[in-house]
Amino acid sequence: MNLIDERGRARFGIFEEPLDLLNFWDYNLETPLGLKVPGFLKRLFPNQFHFFGLVGPRFIMGMAIVDLRYLSNVFFYVYDRESKEMREVKKTLVGNSRVDIVPRPERPESVSRVSGLYMKLTDRTVEALAGDMKLRLDIDMSGTKPLRICTRSGYRGWTYTQKTMPIAVSGILLVKDAEYRLESSDYMGLNDWTCGYMRRDTYWNWAATACALPDGRIFGMNLSLGVNETSFTENVFLLEGEMTKVDTVAFDFDYNNLFDKWHISSFDDRVDLEFSPETMRAEKINAFIVASRFSQFVGTFEGRLRTASGEEIELKGCPGYAEDHFARW
Repeated sequence: MNLIDERGRARFGIFEEPLDLLNFWDYNLETPLGLKVPGFLKRLFPNQFHFFGLVGPRFIMGMAIVDLRYLSNVFFYVYDRESKEMREVKKTLVGNSRVDIVPRPERPESVSRVSGLYMKLTDRTVEALAGDMKLRLDIDMSGTKPLRICTRSGYRGWTYTQKTMPIAVSGILLVKDAEYRLESSDYMGLNDWTCGYMRRDTYWNWAATACALPDGRIFGMNLSLGVNETSFTENVFLLEGEMTKVDTVAFDFDYNNLFDKWHISSFDDRVDLEFSPETMRAEKINAFIVASRFSQFVGTFEGRLRTASGEEIELKGCPGYAEDHFARW
């Protein structure tokens, strides 16, 4: 099954079965006033990005490939929680000739061939080479169930996202002359693959983690506000592969002091968490028709969650991410 049906309409909802192809070029895209958008423009308007995160007791990493057609952005960072050192390489380029995101989220292949920052993300391996940092991971997504969701964006657009966590990993990180072995369950990964005709002005808050709890059970979480909320939400957490769906969530934080604690709660009372930032990866882009204010934090979660079966889960010092992002595409 493809996302766009034979009549040029997007399929909306949460999908249990995999989608073969994100065939956005077949979408019957129109302006809000009903003017049909020609095919060559349809290929210029969709946004695609692929993010992979790695969470562990010492290192937390993030890497992304963003394709806006007329602009591309890539980054890779490694945060050492022991030394409090953040190492990062980022690039912003006009056009998208040096990035590629294959529109098959079940068999992803996203590549950055940007000078000074090579990355390749697939469903089996994750690679990055940037400055004096090198990462090579084998990943295993078989032990988890992805969330696949497509919702309306604005009057005629849509956003598809596929979130997969927690992901088992095995590999090596090289920083300067030091080599570190990364193995699950100490280190767990999470994957965010997104594509769509999004609102011109878009914002979101996001919180996520993938880790082993103190009792050894494997846990993953994805909570978001601002994008996929039209009829359905992308809010879930998983415990030993069992998914609990969460209602709408609220992010309460101080815009004037983003390093204060964040409070994250859900309408259905399944989530009540505090996030304490440790460091921030930030970026501002103002490129005429495109703008972005991006703040991604690494820190720890404390609080409780309630599963669909009624079990209470307590998080203490659980490492992960929180994000505040405004984008004008």
